[in-house]
Amino acid sequence: MKKDRKNIILQSLASMLEERNLAKITTALLAEKSNITEAALYRHFPSKRAIYAELFSFCDDAIFSKCNELKKSKLSGRDKAKNAYLFFMIFIEKNKGFARLLSREALSKNEQNVSDNVNQFYERFELMLKQMLKEEASNLTAQPGISAQLIVTSIEGNIGRYIRSKFKVSPSTYIENVWELLARSIFIN
Repeated sequence: MKKDRKNIILQSLASMLEERNLAKITTALLAEKSNITEAALYRHFPSKRAIYAELFSFCDDAIFSKCNELKKSKLSGRDKAKNAYLFFMIFIEKNKGFARLLSREALSKNEQNVSDNVNQFYERFELMLKQMLKEEASNLTAQPGISAQLIVTSIEGNIGRYIRSKFKVSPSTYIENVWELLARSIFIN
């Protein structure tokens, strides 16, 4: 039951992050959305910061478990990077609340530790892409690190665009075209 309530709270927060006016997410509103009392919410999480941190941890685990799976696969470095990019963007499209979390838009100064975790997440994701692209080093127009940086910059830009469209312009509607442009910039052939 305790695990179920924690999941309900996390799902409620993710759902609230999808809504337009997220500046007013309070523990009282989160408890109400979760159909529990605020006291019950604090029995599961010591602070609002802890709720954000656990929600981010879920996002981090989902993306990096897929990337680790790709890294171990027999795909080419190019296909690994492409699949990591596509997975990331589709994941964000299906989990709109995470878009606001990864853009840091949902975080206040009270969640600075979560914001720091998001920064580290992007650094780790870029490093993983760099490692994948090293397998294609002879086929790259620039160093693997610069190529990985370009992909991460594109991801962050696409997340921002998705949020600005109020989640109406889905990344999947143009994701293949964006990847093709990235690939032309990254790979010699």
